[in-house]
Amino acid sequence: MKLPTVRAIFRRACPNCGGEITDERLWLMLPCERCLPPDEAEKLVKLYYSSKLTPLEFKLEVFRKLKELGNLKDYRKVVELDILLKELDELFEKAIGSKLWSAQRTWAKRVLEGRSFAIIAPTGVGKTMFGIVASLYLALKGKRCYMVLPTSLLVKQVYERMRTIAEKLKIDVNIIAYLSGLSKSVRKEYDEKVKQGDFNILITTSQFLARNFDSLLKGLRFDFIFVDDVDALLKSSRNIDRVLMLLGFTEEHIQLGLELIRLKRRVPYLLTLAKKSEEYAKELEEVRNKIVVLKDKLKSIIDEVKPGVLIVSSATGRPRGLRVRLFRELLNFEAGSRSELIRNIQDIYVPGAKDLLKATLDIIKLFGTGALVFVPLDKGVAFAEKVKEYLVSNGIRADVVTATKKKDQIERFIAGELDVLIGMATYYGLLVRGLDLPQRIRYAVFVGVPKFRFFLDITEAQPFRIVSLLTDLRDYVEGKEKEEVDRIVGLMMRYLRELPPSRIQEISEAISKRTKLSGRLGKVQELFEYGFRKVQELLKREDIRKKLIESPYILVEEVEDKLRVTVPDVMTYIQASGRTSRMFAGGISKGASIVIVDNPKVFEGLVRKTRWFIEDISWKPIEEVNVKKLIEEIDRDRDLIRKIMEGKIPKEYYDPVKSALLIVESPSKARTIASFFGRPSIRRIGRYAVYEVSTGRYVLSIMASGGHIFDLTMDPELMKGKGLYGVLLIGDRFIPVYDTIRRCRVCGEQFVSLDECPYCKSKDYFDKAEILDIIRSIAREVDILLIGTDPDTEGEKIGWDIATVVRPFTNEIRRIEFHEITKRAITNALLSPRDISERLVESQIVRRIEDRWIGFALSEKVQKKFGRRTLSAGRVQTPVLGWIIQRYNEYRKDIRDFFYIDLEGLQLIVDDYPIKESVKKTIEELKESVFVVESIEEYEAEITPPAPFTTDQLLYEASNRLGMSASQAMMLAQDLFELGLITYHRTDSTRVSSVGRMIAHEYIKEKYGEELFQGREWGKGGAHECIRPTRPFDSDKLSQLIREGILRTTKPLTYNHYRLYELIFRRFMASQMKPAKVIRAKVKLRCKDYVKEIDGIFKIEYKGFSLEYPIQDLMLPPLKEGQELKVLNVRHVKRPSITLYSQGEVVELMRKRRIGRPSTYAKIVSTLIERRYVTESKKRKRLIPTKLGIEVYDYLSREYKDLVSEDRTRLLEELMDAIEEGLKDYQDVIRQLYLEVTDIID
Repeated sequence: MKLPTVRAIFRRACPNCGGEITDERLWLMLPCERCLPPDEAEKLVKLYYSSKLTPLEFKLEVFRKLKELGNLKDYRKVVELDILLKELDELFEKAIGSKLWSAQRTWAKRVLEGRSFAIIAPTGVGKTMFGIVASLYLALKGKRCYMVLPTSLLVKQVYERMRTIAEKLKIDVNIIAYLSGLSKSVRKEYDEKVKQGDFNILITTSQFLARNFDSLLKGLRFDFIFVDDVDALLKSSRNIDRVLMLLGFTEEHIQLGLELIRLKRRVPYLLTLAKKSEEYAKELEEVRNKIVVLKDKLKSIIDEVKPGVLIVSSATGRPRGLRVRLFRELLNFEAGSRSELIRNIQDIYVPGAKDLLKATLDIIKLFGTGALVFVPLDKGVAFAEKVKEYLVSNGIRADVVTATKKKDQIERFIAGELDVLIGMATYYGLLVRGLDLPQRIRYAVFVGVPKFRFFLDITEAQPFRIVSLLTDLRDYVEGKEKEEVDRIVGLMMRYLRELPPSRIQEISEAISKRTKLSGRLGKVQELFEYGFRKVQELLKREDIRKKLIESPYILVEEVEDKLRVTVPDVMTYIQASGRTSRMFAGGISKGASIVIVDNPKVFEGLVRKTRWFIEDISWKPIEEVNVKKLIEEIDRDRDLIRKIMEGKIPKEYYDPVKSALLIVESPSKARTIASFFGRPSIRRIGRYAVYEVSTGRYVLSIMASGGHIFDLTMDPELMKGKGLYGVLLIGDRFIPVYDTIRRCRVCGEQFVSLDECPYCKSKDYFDKAEILDIIRSIAREVDILLIGTDPDTEGEKIGWDIATVVRPFTNEIRRIEFHEITKRAITNALLSPRDISERLVESQIVRRIEDRWIGFALSEKVQKKFGRRTLSAGRVQTPVLGWIIQRYNEYRKDIRDFFYIDLEGLQLIVDDYPIKESVKKTIEELKESVFVVESIEEYEAEITPPAPFTTDQLLYEASNRLGMSASQAMMLAQDLFELGLITYHRTDSTRVSSVGRMIAHEYIKEKYGEELFQGREWGKGGAHECIRPTRPFDSDKLSQLIREGILRTTKPLTYNHYRLYELIFRRFMASQMKPAKVIRAKVKLRCKDYVKEIDGIFKIEYKGFSLEYPIQDLMLPPLKEGQELKVLNVRHVKRPSITLYSQGEVVELMRKRRIGRPSTYAKIVSTLIERRYVTESKKRKRLIPTKLGIEVYDYLSREYKDLVSEDRTRLLEELMDAIEEGLKDYQDVIRQLYLEVTDIID
């Protein structure tokens, strides 16, 4: 096996002594040479490869060798968790016949470290079994454990399993389980033992905890509490207090935690008001100070209490209320919940069914047992009974389940005694929300589209209906009215998300009964009543009703002089169909959902709205589905789920769910990715959040690195003499020396290896070594480290740095690459990990060394020459500065007389009109003149749409159309990318993927019709893609979906975010539309002896792409030969014939001349402005060189012409590309650079 090559030295990165170490040693999981001499290291490496040791076995050998040499320090942290885990792993194997699975190993390590957390994991990963064995293991160590379960049946099952394991392994522990039906004497005996603390493990229901805390449990302290199903626990919010007290906290501690939560909740409110009022600004400062004091106090309490470990298993609902947040403040975690939008379902429809009952029977005969059948609310329970009777009469074992008719149907269905359960398609229905039976439910049938049907009567004005109708009606209003509807819907959606179902029901009843609620609920009721009045007002208008009749999505009918509205119930459909596809230890089970269409218009509305919620939903008519293959997939997953639940794991599926840590650059990116898989569990480690979700294949922890962690050292010793600006020459190899980045808390500047800020001399700084320590500590818990940094050379280098220094702490490292942050892209990336690309890393190493060497060397010369320490120079920024200066000089030299001549329907701008005597007389003469159309030459032309955006084109258009600076546009694009709204924004590719073409097709088809779509790939091959939207939503639809909470972004979007998004969206959609067909004309105009020829568009025959992206060309009015055009006005301006560059134009030039890269374009321009070499005009946003800029450029181009020339800079870019492609050795390029730089220094 090829051994790693030394490419770099990392300071403070040795896993044993914390000293400097080569990347080669880190990749070999070794400590530095001072800790482990080369001869000993060589022996160990030979042993590693010859004996084919696992990474852990090898690290244990290193650990033993360090111990033997007397050099063991922090390397114990590399292996201690695994050493501790071994004992628990062996116990687990003896107990159930197999070792801990990957996810269970992670949980075990956290328990051993004393960390509380929420388990986010699918069915069949062995959560409860883990709780049983962990309790037995800890009880053996003298710890007191408590398992809290949702039902008495589970208490019995867990107790019996635990008892069996204890007897089998001869574990002598005292287990008390409060089973249903205990005799009075046994109950009394148990009560006494519990009061005295005379037991090792307690097992009860969460209901028992609520009822018996004060009489039995209060005052006891547990070292480990395992809560299986946090939803059951949270039925009584006081249970949170009880659990915390059992872990060691007091009521006073809990009150302090609640006070902190209340203060934190007040901050956003005060932030809004503080801008307008000094009084609120003062209160805000006081609240913030109190928060700091309370945090410090609670930290001291936690350190003193040393609370026990709490594990709660993931919730299905969203835990609400203040008390849930106590987990965060006192135990550093937040419970999450899974998403109903994670599904693997084939959505099918049956169009044109004349007989709903027969169609239902046909589907059930085709698909077989394990069906949920949903009847729309408008058809009623009586129809559900009719469906049952029809199915039973045809040999199908079916029964109806409703809130009033609920016996043992579900138990009989689980046991296989019923084939079909029938229920109502309503959001809170028993079958819609209450069932989680992945082994039994195979598919769902909707006997008609799930829908809301109601008269516009106050008695039927339920909150969800009001919101649904207003949402649909917004598409038919404009301007201020649309803004008002958006405002109301946004507020209503906020309350519907915040309030529990019982409160929403209360509001609904108050509205229908015309009673008034008080307090906050009263205000919410008023809002919904106002919304309902708005609906009635809009539906009375003829223009709206006409549009609704034409709408393909909403059904409005007049029935008995009343207006009846029918709209699809999309949330019920998603929730109900979701029962057929659940996450389990083999991924996400395949399901099928079949809608028998009873109303085509409402069905079209359902299809449209499901696409808003689920990005990759694909509806197919039943005749296009390979039903046989679909059933095979469904049944294969059900068989696997059953085997996993019975503990009979097929060999090929052993340990199918891996624990992994995914590293991305920004917290925003981490939150966005986590949000795709439900509401994440959050662990707080120091000041950092680690999000945890389950993807089916992975239990995934996600953390942000905050961008680069390392940079070249600025240690004075290595700047010159021993090294050159942080790079050592060892033998014939150039080795960069990296250290963690420090950021000054006073001025915000970054520096490396210095103990004080070199800019403001402050010693108050933040060191990114802190982030690295946290990444290393989490990496120890998981089996795989996944690097998910940006898909370019810079992202590769950031990932390589992290992977290198974390390598000793993890057993496997993989790189995942995604060019958009969507659930689809992340899922695909997780399925196809790769190794880190050494060539990309080497290219970036050279780029950074070149930047440092040339930048520092030239900057020192410039600073010395001009006597200013703030000046800088660089290889790329110098030729760019030269272009701006050259353009400025041309601009000043070329001053001409321009006449702006307004004709009837046309404006001419001419700079060649002969001036007679004076400008004034010429203007007077022109005003009295006419221009005659001498000739018109018409011809047909086809205008193809522009290609989708690359980085340079985006910056060009953002600058010229939106007036944005390059750095502002890149910052906004970065946000849009991290929020999952656009693809990666640093790209020079125009390629459109098949996914991109599919998105365009969906939008264009819905808005303009199929005939305007013309999918184009634009560029061929390669992984990179153009900049495009990730969903078929324009900015108006996007803002609507965000306001309604259908799309949730992890940070709010500003007006400028929407402007840039709209620009990207329209350009992309235009690129996938048909060309425009126009009649162009060359027109010759004569005014006495002066002739002017103009070329423009006479008429647009076929609009094509111009419907989305206006054609940038001169539009001519209707003209005829011989026509006389009067001069209406004349204006004279003396100005240059050329314009100064905008930021966008400079970026476009950089791309054309192959200088810089998509990732550096904006930075180069902003650096020139920051250094005051260039200034930007306020109104027209044009770049003007300063006197300083001109002087610096003249000096550099005179003294170091070869180094900063455009040709030399371009050649270097080509060399970097050659390194990426493996055509050039990166060391040769550094050597070449070294000779250039030493020439300057010498």
